Amino acid sequence: MANDNLPLVSVVIPTRNEAHFIEDALTKILENDYPSDLIEILVVDGGSNDGTIDIVKSMAAEHPNIRLLGGPGVNCPAGMNIGIQNSKGEIVCKVDAHGYIDRRFIKLGVDHIRSDKDIKCAGGPIRAMPKGLVEESSVLARCSVFGVGGGINTIGEEPQFVDTVQCGIYEKKVFDAVGLFDESMQFGEDEEINWRIIKAGYKIYCTPEIKFHYYPRKSFRAFYRQYFNYGRARVKVCRKHRNFLRIKHVIPSAFVLSLLASAILAFFVHDLFIWVFVAIVGLYLLASLFVSASISARSGWRYFAALPISFACLHFGYGLGFLRGILDLVMPKRKAAR
Repeated sequence: MANDNLPLVSVVIPTRNEAHFIEDALTKILENDYPSDLIEILVVDGGSNDGTIDIVKSMAAEHPNIRLLGGPGVNCPAGMNIGIQNSKGEIVCKVDAHGYIDRRFIKLGVDHIRSDKDIKCAGGPIRAMPKGLVEESSVLARCSVFGVGGGINTIGEEPQFVDTVQCGIYEKKVFDAVGLFDESMQFGEDEEINWRIIKAGYKIYCTPEIKFHYYPRKSFRAFYRQYFNYGRARVKVCRKHRNFLRIKHVIPSAFVLSLLASAILAFFVHDLFIWVFVAIVGLYLLASLFVSASISARSGWRYFAALPISFACLHFGYGLGFLRGILDLVMPKRKAAR
């Protein structure tokens, strides 16, 4: 590949305790279909204690374009900001350590950004690499409209302009225009900064050619916790950007709240609200089983028993997380009033 006029690319990897994945993540970047002398890799660690730092230092000794930054207490968006502020490239790639990029990831991102002056970010649907029934069923649930209500995980394989991507490739100058990542958002930082990019009049391009492969959560409990954190973070994004809120953002929390309310009211007005509670539970189970059967008919019936559990982890995790996010907003005000 000729290096004429190709920009320097800075790959920023926020990480914490990713010893099982960081070597592969770095290796795939080094093997990318882009001139190695035009790639710098900035690993910004948040206080790993599992051997991640030793692995990065060892690889940096062999590859001078790898740098280790950060320190204890640095979260993902803060890590991105440290990386951006210390980067030399015209293009900045956000790469999660819990996965790896495709061989053409960088080249395709650069090409699309340079093809249109209004495209400031490019990316693609995240490609899961599940192992085992739990991970596979959780991925199927996450890619279902019943699971997430539409979005980056359900848009299909057509190239298109979107509101957000994960692991985006950014033109660095866009951060001068819209600001850096919001360090108060441990989760949801991609959506928040991408929303600012859209509101500033720029475009985000999503194409299936740009592939990032990630490792899903290994247990239903971890999957539930993931979506609890997403729901909690979504409140912060909606509070900061009022026009970001969509009906799909509140449906899981409304469902959980109606379930809790009808269960509590059933103790006081038993004859009425016990049937309301049963109706809500029954309708949800019917919908979950119907969608699970539809997916299993296409993907394999071994998923039929696991999919309702995955949907429940997703819906209850997100719904309770969203309610917790609202409580996070209310509690400081109550404390301040005292």
